[in-house]
Amino acid sequence: MTVHSIVVAFDGSPESIVASNEAADIARLTKARLTIVGVVSLVSRGFGVSLPAGEGVERTIAESRAALEVEKSRIVKRGLPGVEAHLLEGDPVAAVVGFVEKNSVDLIVVGSRGLDALGRFFLGSVSDGILHYARCSVLVAKAPAAEKKPSP
Repeated sequence: MTVHSIVVAFDGSPESIVASNEAADIARLTKARLTIVGVVSLVSRGFGVSLPAGEGVERTIAESRAALEVEKSRIVKRGLPGVEAHLLEGDPVAAVVGFVEKNSVDLIVVGSRGLDALGRFFLGSVSDGILHYARCSVLVAKAPAAEKKPSP
C-alpha cells in the first residue's frame, strides 16, 4: 500500500495522542502528508465536543482550535514538518469520513478507547463508525499494554 496522505482523528484524549504519535511515525517513514482533524459536534460522542448553549459555543470552538494547534506543534517538534490541522463541525464519523473523501486520503488513524460491547452499544464508537464508512484504510492505534490502566 502506498501512503501519500494520512489523517489522524484527534480529541485530546490519551488514546488520540497515541493515534497521533502512530500517524506521525507512519508519515515520517512514508514521507506522507499528515493532517490532524478534530470535530466539534452538537452531541458528545467520541471525537466530538458537546457544545454548550450561547457564548459557550464560541469558547468551545476556540478551545478546540487551540488544542489542535498545540498537537500540531507537538508533532512538528518531533521532526515532521508540513503538518496541517483542521477543526470540523458535525457528527464526528460523518465529518471525518467526509473530510477524507474530499481530500484523497490514503489512511485514517484513530485511537481506541477500549469500550466493551455494552459501552459501544450505548455510546457508539467513532472508531467503529469510521472503520465501517471510510473508503480508505483505517488503523486503530492502541496504547501498549504497559501504558494501559488496570481494570478495577
